[in-house]
Amino acid sequence: MQKKPINANSLLDKLHRGAVYACIGVTLYGTYILGMRYYHYYTVIRPEKQQAELKLLDEGAADKAKELKY
Repeated sequence: MQKKPINANSLLDKLHRGAVYACIGVTLYGTYILGMRYYHYYTVIRPEKQQAELKLLDEGAADKAKELKY
């Protein structure tokens, strides 16, 4: 039995499907990474900044800051 030759449209359809799946994969992976960065910011970095700011306020560093003149 002879193999049927693949016509150009079928080959292009398969290549397009592969490119679409690759784009979907990159989008899902990027969404995951972005979500992890936001999670890390809101659970680690932001509380540390707030603690540091409170510590500076307790030490009275806010009184030594230059006043803004408008």
